[in-house]
Amino acid sequence: MGSNNNTCQDIDKRKRHPCDPRATCNNTLGNYSSFCPPDSVLISARDPSASHRTVCKNFSCSSLEQILCPKGWDTPCEHKAKVENICGALRSWLDAQKAKEILKDFLLLLEHGLASQAPMEQKYWHVTILLAVAEDLMRLLGPVLGPSTTLNTSASELSLVLQPGPSSNVKSLHLVHEAVGLELDWAVAADKSKGPALAGLLSVRGLGKVLEGAGIQAKEWTEIEKQVSKWSQEPGQVQYRVVSEVATAIVAHEQPQGLQSPAKLNFTYNTTEKKLFFQLLCAFWEPHRAGGHWSTQGCHLLQPPAPGSPTECICDHLTSFAVLMAFYELKDWRLDVVSRVGLAVSVLCLTLAVLTFLLCRSLRGSRTTIHLHLSLSLLVAHSLFLLGIEHTHSKVGCAVVAGLLHYAFLAAFCWMCLEGAELYVLVVHIFKPSSFKRGYLLLAGYGPPALIVAISAAAFPQGYGTERHCWLSLDHDFLWSFLAPVCLIITVNAGIFVVTVWKLAQKFNEINPDMSRLKKLRVLTVTGLAQLCVLGTGWVLGLFQFGPHTLVLSYAFTIFNALQGFGIFLLHCLLNKQVRDEYCRCFQVCRRDSKYSEFSTTNSTRGLRQESGM
Repeated sequence: MGSNNNTCQDIDKRKRHPCDPRATCNNTLGNYSSFCPPDSVLISARDPSASHRTVCKNFSCSSLEQILCPKGWDTPCEHKAKVENICGALRSWLDAQKAKEILKDFLLLLEHGLASQAPMEQKYWHVTILLAVAEDLMRLLGPVLGPSTTLNTSASELSLVLQPGPSSNVKSLHLVHEAVGLELDWAVAADKSKGPALAGLLSVRGLGKVLEGAGIQAKEWTEIEKQVSKWSQEPGQVQYRVVSEVATAIVAHEQPQGLQSPAKLNFTYNTTEKKLFFQLLCAFWEPHRAGGHWSTQGCHLLQPPAPGSPTECICDHLTSFAVLMAFYELKDWRLDVVSRVGLAVSVLCLTLAVLTFLLCRSLRGSRTTIHLHLSLSLLVAHSLFLLGIEHTHSKVGCAVVAGLLHYAFLAAFCWMCLEGAELYVLVVHIFKPSSFKRGYLLLAGYGPPALIVAISAAAFPQGYGTERHCWLSLDHDFLWSFLAPVCLIITVNAGIFVVTVWKLAQKFNEINPDMSRLKKLRVLTVTGLAQLCVLGTGWVLGLFQFGPHTLVLSYAFTIFNALQGFGIFLLHCLLNKQVRDEYCRCFQVCRRDSKYSEFSTTNSTRGLRQESGM
C-alpha cells in the first residue's frame, strides 16, 4: 500500500461564522465556542446580511430577578424558580426550539403572576415589569424563531411574524387573536439597523381585572366628569372597567418618537354591564415608579362601535393596550327602586281616576274635563317613562320615545296650569268655572306642547335621545325646551297655591268659627299636600338636583312626583263626596246583580230537580 500523504488542516470557524464584536470566541479542534458579556444572551442571527453570525443581545437576567423578587418583601418570591429557569436557558446557545420553550415558560410565569395574592401596588409593579420583559423577549427571540410563530396557553396567546427582507410585495401585516387584532405597515415593523422586519402580539385574559384599580390620565376623563356634573341628579361618581383583553404589541425596534404611520388594534369583547352613562376609551398601560397607570395619550377610538362589532383603536406607538369603559353608576340603587314602585302606584291610581272621570255621569263639567286630561297626560308620560326610558338600542325608536315623553310631560304641565286657573277662580271668585268651554280647554292643554315640540324637533332633531336614556340632550341647551315652560308653570302654580291656602284659611274661620284650631290645621295640611301634587309644584325640587351631594332632595323629588297620580286620585276621587256616592251606587248595583244571579241559579236548579223527580 502506498502511503497517504494527505494532511488534515484545522480551519478557523471564527472566520466563516464571525462572532459579535462584544463576544469572546475561542477556536477549538473542529469547532469553536462563543461567550457574551454579562447581562446579554447569545443567539444565531437569521438576518441574511449578517451571514449567520452569532450575535450578543442585551437582556438583564440579574435585574429581572431583582425586580420580580426584590429584597424587603415579607412574603417569599413565588417567581424565583421560573425566573432562574428562563435565565438559565437564555445563557446557553439559543435556537428556535429553545426560544419557543423560553417563551412558553415566560407565559406561565405571567399567568402565575396574575394569580398572585400580593397587595395591589406590588401586583401593578409585577405586571409592569412582566409586560416590559414580554416586549424584550419578543424582540430578542423573534428573529430566532423563524417566519411565523404562534403559542397558546390557558390564559394567553402570542404571535410573532418575521419578514426576511424588503423584497416582499406584502405591504401590511395582520395579526389576529381570538379577541384582539393588529394591523400595521411592514415599513413600520422594519428594524432601523437594517435587521429583519418583526412584529409581535401578546394577548392576556384576566390581566384587565388586575389593572382595574389603577389610576387613569386622560383628557377625555376630565370631559366626562364635566358632562356628568351637568346632568347628574343621582349620587355617584365616574368609574371605569377594563372590558377587553390586555394586548401587548411590538415591532423590531423601540419607537421613542412614535410610529411613522399609526397602528390599528381591533378588540372584541362582551359586556353585560348596564350603566347609567358610559364612554369607551382606548388606553395603554404607562409604567412609572409606583407601578403604572392607564393613559390615552396618542390613542383614540376610531368611531363608536355598533352593538356586537369590534372596537377599533388607532395609536401612534406600540405598548400594552386595552379598551376601558368609563361610566357613571348610581351609588344608591334604592332610589331607582323607590322611583319605579312610586311610578307603578301612580299609573294604577291614574288609571282608576281616568275610569272614574269617564264613567261617572254626575261629574260632567269643565272641572272634570281638566282632571281627566291631566290624568291622561300623566298616565301616558309615566307609562312611557317606565317602559321606554332605557330602550336606547334603537336610535330612531329612542328619539320617538323622547319626543313623546317631551310632549306628554309638557301637556301634563299645561293641564296643571289649567288646574291652577280653575282652582283660583273657584276659591278666590267663589263660582264654578262653567264658562270654560271644552274646546278651548283642549286647545290650551294640547296646543302649546305640540307647538313647542314641533319647533324643537325642527330646530335640533338630534336633541331627542341620548346614549344613556331616551330623553332630551344637553347639547345646545336643548333641555331648556322643556325646563323653560315648566319653570313658568311651576312659578304660576306656586303663587296660586299660596293664595288658595290663604283664602281657605280665611273661609274656615268665617264658615266654621267653632272648629278647633287643630282640626283646621289638619284639613289645611291634607288639602295643601294634595294640591301640591296636583299642581306639580314638587317639580321645583328637580331644579336643585345638579351635583353629587343632593341625596335628600333626590329622594324628596322622586317620592313627591312619583306619587302625583295618587294625589290626584285622593283629592279628586276619594275625598270628593260626589264621587264616593257614585262608588257606593256602583257597588250596590254590583251586589244586587250578584244576589239576583245567585237567586236565579238556585230557582233554576230547584225547577230542574222537580222536573226530573230527584
